[in-house]
Amino acid sequence: MEVAYLSMISPPGVPRPIRVGVMCNGRRFPAWQAASLRALSELEGVEIALLIVRRSPPGGTGKLARFSDRARLLWTLFNKGYVERRSRASHPVDMTTDLEAVPMVSCTTVPVGKYGEHFSDADVSTIESHDLDLILRFSFGIIKGAVLNAARYGVWSFHHGDEREYRGRPPAFWELHEGRPVVGAILQRLTERLDGGVVLHRGYFRATPHSYLRTRDEAFLGSAVWPSIVVRQIQCGDTGHIDGPASTTDAPVRHDPTNSTMVKFLIRQAVQFLQAQIRSTTMAAKWSVGLAEVPISDFLTDAAPEIHWMRELGNSRYLADPFAMEHEGELVVFAEDYDYAAHRGVISTVDLEGKRRVEVVLDPGLHASYPYVFEEAGEIYCVPEIHQANEVRLYRAVDFPRDWEQVATLIGDMAALDATVFRHGDRWWLFCTDQTEGSNSKLHVFHAPALLGPWEPHALNPVKTDIRSSRPAGTPFRHGGELYRPAQDGSESYGGGVAITRIDELTPTRFSEEIVNRVRPPSSGPYRDGIHTLSAVGDRTVVDGRRDTFIWSASRREWASRMRKLTRRNTADG
Repeated sequence: MEVAYLSMISPPGVPRPIRVGVMCNGRRFPAWQAASLRALSELEGVEIALLIVRRSPPGGTGKLARFSDRARLLWTLFNKGYVERRSRASHPVDMTTDLEAVPMVSCTTVPVGKYGEHFSDADVSTIESHDLDLILRFSFGIIKGAVLNAARYGVWSFHHGDEREYRGRPPAFWELHEGRPVVGAILQRLTERLDGGVVLHRGYFRATPHSYLRTRDEAFLGSAVWPSIVVRQIQCGDTGHIDGPASTTDAPVRHDPTNSTMVKFLIRQAVQFLQAQIRSTTMAAKWSVGLAEVPISDFLTDAAPEIHWMRELGNSRYLADPFAMEHEGELVVFAEDYDYAAHRGVISTVDLEGKRRVEVVLDPGLHASYPYVFEEAGEIYCVPEIHQANEVRLYRAVDFPRDWEQVATLIGDMAALDATVFRHGDRWWLFCTDQTEGSNSKLHVFHAPALLGPWEPHALNPVKTDIRSSRPAGTPFRHGGELYRPAQDGSESYGGGVAITRIDELTPTRFSEEIVNRVRPPSSGPYRDGIHTLSAVGDRTVVDGRRDTFIWSASRREWASRMRKLTRRNTADG
């Protein structure tokens, strides 16, 4: 049974379209804002109903005015001359064709207080006459006054940075400057209080230490879909959080960096870039799988159980992503069996208790990993990750554990990563991330009445954006009446740790979970650089571990890839 992946759905019974107003500078938008508007427009029962622009630009904002602050000139040159010119998120997109039928109203604002601006009563009345459900703020300054209530659900605005620690500007800069591993972002409903909005959606992205441009783009483009998610919550009847309590913070207001700060920042970026290039061409991950003689629930605490590791298979080969079953009194462990020389993995069984042998049992002809195995109605199934096939396949054991047949495609048209299937309540659930959009940060959920389907996407996909706890990392489990799941914590490095989350709400239209513990790599032994899988097997747990080392075949492949890119770039330039 196959179902095409649909990221945008609308439940039945919507009485009228949700009408969206947009505060903007016209019909040209930065790419991330255009993506946000298109995600809204693709929703059934939603329409862009009004564009709200300035009647005339405020005084003193000529093109040269931005260079008048000599103490921050380096930031201005860096931001305007490099970041905004090369940013994918800031690339201008002409939406004249998309929005040509949308009416536009020109408004004048007046300063109020130290930072704010008010719309005139006449302009507020004009906006109210368009019967808007929400206004998305992509322009104007710090809005105050009656316009905040000119739409049913208020004025929504992005803040790129964790508002609890980094108020002000520039977006995502101070996190990098202070060496933080993640960058936060929120979509909020604005209130009269500066930096005191009602948080509608929150997420976290990995900071790339050597690239402000990449970090900024990740946060802007990765959050663009959030307004459409909150609108889908409204369509599902979930509106309580929109009128929830405003956030509070005592964090200092940040300003554009001074020249001296920029000099230090640029030197640090250059050093970190050089270190990243050296590391990527000389070091590679060497994974192994091991067995801990404790139940998976023990990882809810900070205890560090002893792990018995599988011996390594040679310099260019590793084992990772272990899952296991007890079968006829024996422990059968499945793992990704990856070969750097072949540049792909297969699924192998691993004997962790006896002769410690490895045997290939599933090779789909494409890279295969994460062999999620489970039993249902007397049959044993496996859902391996084969994202290059652009589908999620279900295999059944014909002769366990060596012979498998594909019996279904659960999800089609999606490069799903680490698909994890389990039963909860009266439904089957499938958690995964998508290789094509935030492979480690955006969690997608599907559900079905039976294992073979039909499978449907969750109404709020992606249900969360968090580099610290989205991508699945093993078997969900129950403990003390609660449902938990391991998730990858990729905030510091890929495979750097595992977050265990408690799932508090899981229905076809709602989802919430909370991180309750973080599992770090072992502090001793050979595999101290990473861990990204925890899988339960009775009262024991199989895990994996990473050490970073030089691997000749991996280094050779990396250099060859760089040379091909350089050749293509030179050919294009010529």
